[in-house]
Amino acid sequence: MPGPDYQKLIQGIYVLADNSLVPDKSHVEIAKAALDGGARLIQFRAKNLMRREFYKTARGLALLCENYGALLIINDVVEVARELGAAGVHLGEDDLSVEQAKILAPGLLIGRSTHSREEALEVETAGADYVAFGAIFPTATKGRPTPIQGVEKLREVCAQVQKPVVAIGGIKRENLAQIKHAGASAAAFISEIVCAESISKRVQELIRIWEES
Repeated sequence: MPGPDYQKLIQGIYVLADNSLVPDKSHVEIAKAALDGGARLIQFRAKNLMRREFYKTARGLALLCENYGALLIINDVVEVARELGAAGVHLGEDDLSVEQAKILAPGLLIGRSTHSREEALEVETAGADYVAFGAIFPTATKGRPTPIQGVEKLREVCAQVQKPVVAIGGIKRENLAQIKHAGASAAAFISEIVCAESISKRVQELIRIWEES
């Protein structure tokens, strides 16, 4: 089962398979196109699916990611991540605590969203395997307003947190290099990827920018 050794794989382009902005595309279609473009880190994020449909979709994504040799992170639902053998689970501030998730799903990677330097340090101390930090830039994807942290605060967090830091919120091709230079291990995307005319080509472009930055 995945564990802390998988921390080193939390790097580069982190794709959130979330179709809330593009309901004509399925989560699996988004993930497959991203994987075809070279992504190897996928989070399944679906806030409005009924439990049965959520599980069915997650199972399809688990098989897909296994075929591509990619990591699958399940948003929120620890039980599904554990049952399907996903690489890990990502928790928001209203979800289970990191400590609770570690008890329920020992061995899974646990990521946690944070919105301040203090919170990032607390989450690391609690045992999270990676820390998501944002929003770095303005974003319309979140359901409720998230304070903008900016690149300098990201830089501070990356300098103080020893676990991988995943930057999130409003990241685009034009500002991706700033994220890499600030010290983030990975950059998470929703709209920049899922709304692209070609998801695969957009992922390829983002990977190239990341590697050349």
